[in-house]
Amino acid sequence: MTDTNKITVKSRGAMFDIERSPYFVPAAFALMLLGLVILFSDFLFSDNMLYGSDMLTAGIYHRSMLVDYFNQHGQIPQWDPHVFGGIPYVDAFHGDIFYPFSVLKFFIPLYFHLGFNLILHIFFAGIFMYLAARQFKLGKTAALFAAASYMFAAYLVSMVAAGHEGRIYVTALFPLVMLFLDRGFEKKQFLNFSILGLILGIIIVSPHPQMAYFSLWAVGFYTLFKLIVLWRESGKILSVIKPASLAAYAVVVALLLSAIQFYPGYIYTTEYSPRAIENKSESWSTSWSMHEEEVASLFIPEFSGTSFPRLPFVSRKSEQSSYWGKNYFKDSSESVGVVPLFLALFALVFVRRKEKYFFGGLALFALIYALGATTPIFKIFYFLIPKVNSLRAPSMIMFLFSFSIALLGGMAVQAIIDWRKSGNMIRRKKMNYLLFGFPALMFLLALLFNIAGNEMLSAWNSLFYSDIATTVVRQGVTKLDLAMLNLPAIQSGAWMAALFTALAALLSWLVLSGKAAVAILSLLIVLPVIDGVRFNSRFVDVLDPLTYFGAKAYTVFLLAQPGQFRVLNLTRDVPKSILPQFGIDVVTGYHGNQLKTYSVLLGGTKFENRTNRHFLNLVGARYVLIPADAKIADDYFGEIPTTTAAIIGNVKIVQNHNALKRVYLVNDYHEYV
Repeated sequence: MTDTNKITVKSRGAMFDIERSPYFVPAAFALMLLGLVILFSDFLFSDNMLYGSDMLTAGIYHRSMLVDYFNQHGQIPQWDPHVFGGIPYVDAFHGDIFYPFSVLKFFIPLYFHLGFNLILHIFFAGIFMYLAARQFKLGKTAALFAAASYMFAAYLVSMVAAGHEGRIYVTALFPLVMLFLDRGFEKKQFLNFSILGLILGIIIVSPHPQMAYFSLWAVGFYTLFKLIVLWRESGKILSVIKPASLAAYAVVVALLLSAIQFYPGYIYTTEYSPRAIENKSESWSTSWSMHEEEVASLFIPEFSGTSFPRLPFVSRKSEQSSYWGKNYFKDSSESVGVVPLFLALFALVFVRRKEKYFFGGLALFALIYALGATTPIFKIFYFLIPKVNSLRAPSMIMFLFSFSIALLGGMAVQAIIDWRKSGNMIRRKKMNYLLFGFPALMFLLALLFNIAGNEMLSAWNSLFYSDIATTVVRQGVTKLDLAMLNLPAIQSGAWMAALFTALAALLSWLVLSGKAAVAILSLLIVLPVIDGVRFNSRFVDVLDPLTYFGAKAYTVFLLAQPGQFRVLNLTRDVPKSILPQFGIDVVTGYHGNQLKTYSVLLGGTKFENRTNRHFLNLVGARYVLIPADAKIADDYFGEIPTTTAAIIGNVKIVQNHNALKRVYLVNDYHEYV
């Protein structure tokens, strides 16, 4: 093993070891923290909340219900009566119910807690990545580069806009999984595998079952890799029994610790939710895959563009959608940063470590899986790996890619430090081919997109997107129109990618050629921070929670109506989660894990019976919200004509007098004579 502690610069005739300085690591993390503060300043220095599409449509409601119910009854609710005819609260996964690092929502304002918790996890993702990189024998500079790359990867930060807090939690904790798994094999200690089991258990209750499942895949793959290495080194099969048993023990610990959420959730999703319906199609499992445009975005993050669902009271910084890839829309990114990707390629070519083969393979596996139906290889995963046919959005696995690329990038930085005094001119010449070739390629792409952007997009579409001109997004707008709208962003993004890779190459070359002190590589840490703040700012926006979630005239009207009833919301002027948040029962809602029987009655995942009058009468839909200029036929619901109960702004409240009275269960009764 090479000595990783000899990073020195000459200062006033003396030798100063930057890695031995007690201020180096704190200063680097202070820089990263400053980057996060700048990135999230609109939230941190205001009374606003962070924008997150899923957080607005369901997340706030789920958590406010938990906090309110717990404060009133001192326990966790078991039933959510307000959406989809009622669904189990714990079994159906209503957010981070048991996730220990979300406990602050009971003590500080909910809207601030949700945003602050995400920022805190993003920061800790960098710290945990640093610790994991150190476990893999990287020096401080190399480990800090890996940490900055992982922390500011768009894959992680862009989840803020999507409102996918569970994905942020799992991504933040995953480096600790690899840290204690590798340490467990290194020291073969019961304690390390116990901590591994604890971390896996916390990941499972995050709760994001799919990403927890992917984490267990990574644990299984790395365990197999280490067992093979141990067996080859010792030549004895007995040498692998103890670590294999301890790894299995860690998984058992994780399942036991998470059983409070995992067990009822597993039973429910496999028997009682729509996910239990057999014969899901392969197209369902590959929905929200990556495509060729997203792969290109790994090198030029702006390539595929971005889009955001438009919701009332939200004014996004980027008003127009520019996402032109093959998904329906894209409010996140799988990019890990061009500099880490560049140095990861350097590591794969030149670094001589067994781990590079594993993490290179893991990155490739994650990328191929994330591509879904874009390649025929996914059929192997679909038919051979258990439960893959019950999963969707394969691009979620890209956190394994992000971790692998960040760690490989750190290995490259460490190799450059170790090889500085190498006299192997042949190797150094080969390194120069990549050091200068990759930035030159990025420069050429930037030049071509700027002088012949339309032609470059036409060439791309002829190869990968032949039906782009006929793929209609909305009336009069095709995906090709969005591609042209996004061209200026591609051009500027290509120049930035060329600039950052050129800077990384220059710093590396200066050290390898002996023209600069090794400590100059500490500047590499700054590159992913600057690039991350620059690109990820598009995914950070705020809104006034009181304006969005405050009482409205239509909520006041509905709350004043007597009896038990449900409401069907058919207008975009009323957000999906507003009525349930005020305790008003709705016909549908936003969840995806409702009762299977109700889902079938509703007409499946597309809610095909949502406007069926017999269905609406059956479920007691007394009121229907429609646009103010719309109309429902007087006899639509039956013999008793509909009436307009109220018109409030752009919302018309239509009353259905044919709705059946609600039937409900009670736990006690009093008999009156």
